[in-house]
Amino acid sequence: MQSSNFDKQTNKQTNKQTNKQTNKRKSNIELLRIISMLMIVFHHFGVHGGFEWKASNITIQYLWCNLIVIGGKIGVDIFVLISGYFLITSQGEIFNLKKILKLWGQIIFYSLGIVVIFVLIGNHNYNVKILIKSVFPIIFSSWWFASAYFVLYIIHPFLNIFLNMLSKKNYQTFLMLLIIMWSVIPTITTSEFQSNSLGWFLTLYAIAGYARLYGFNKIYTTKKYFILCLIFFALTYSSSLMFVVLGARWSVFFNHATYFYGMEKLPTLLISLTLFMGFVTLKIDYHKWINTLASATFGVYLIHDNNIVRPFLWIDVFQNFKYQNSLFLIPYSILVVIFVYMICTFIDLIRQRIFEKPFMFIVNKYADNIVKSFVKMCNVLKKIMFG
Repeated sequence: MQSSNFDKQTNKQTNKQTNKQTNKRKSNIELLRIISMLMIVFHHFGVHGGFEWKASNITIQYLWCNLIVIGGKIGVDIFVLISGYFLITSQGEIFNLKKILKLWGQIIFYSLGIVVIFVLIGNHNYNVKILIKSVFPIIFSSWWFASAYFVLYIIHPFLNIFLNMLSKKNYQTFLMLLIIMWSVIPTITTSEFQSNSLGWFLTLYAIAGYARLYGFNKIYTTKKYFILCLIFFALTYSSSLMFVVLGARWSVFFNHATYFYGMEKLPTLLISLTLFMGFVTLKIDYHKWINTLASATFGVYLIHDNNIVRPFLWIDVFQNFKYQNSLFLIPYSILVVIFVYMICTFIDLIRQRIFEKPFMFIVNKYADNIVKSFVKMCNVLKKIMFG
């Protein structure tokens, strides 16, 4: 009898440990988050560094910058693909105020915090307009990605209902329509075809949702996905180099050297999707340090690409433009990007511990009552509007 009780207790402990391991998110996708954010930071180093390139003077430094900026929109696409992959199966309530406020809290923390810090140190002028924008960063698109992503996050439960109701065949048809309208046509014609950032995010969400629910062709292994990604990357970069060569004679080509780098362009979509699927099929167990670093990736973005921080970082502090004609630009860019990434990660991990925990304690305490009040208000409005 004692032995039986001991076995039961042992089994309970084993089951608890197994459940904990099961609930822990594997680190393959989390590693991809880190890589994607590094690509985005490299992109911003090249785009916002104050460089002035000329078609008549193509240098190794220019070719390097042309190479690192390709990762920016790839990183953006991958972040949305990751969200769609995980959120498509979420079966929670339609309006999860706790998660929404958690996301909003992180955005507002950096929006207000950065303004306050720069005003206090005298590096930024204060006025009512700046204050209003910093209080409502999502409405005024202080970060374009954050605003579009926030809206996507709010409406994703309704997307899930729609996408999960589709048959596999209809889902495939729906995806083909979205890709043709908002990727193929814009790539060929330069027209956005009534799309915008949010419309493109919806497309990526649907693509990732299909990957999670049904998967793609099983003949594609991790190795094949990575090979395809390298091929698409090489072709995209080669097309840019061809534009650069032609731009030496016709400036219009040089001015559009990064045309295929756009987040909705078909080459970028193919690179993003194959890289994403490569990591989805990659077998990496749970590693706490990877997941911890990955939890700060959105914070890295909010800090380093803030409208106030951006010129201060790349122009004032690191003065990227000074290395335009120096071969040291390549190692310098690598060191700077890693340094910026590490500092921003450190800051966000501190924010999570010191500010987010007490904030979420308050949210968890009062969110349910707020939601109930909100639902009552919506029901009253429904009766007024629809009878």
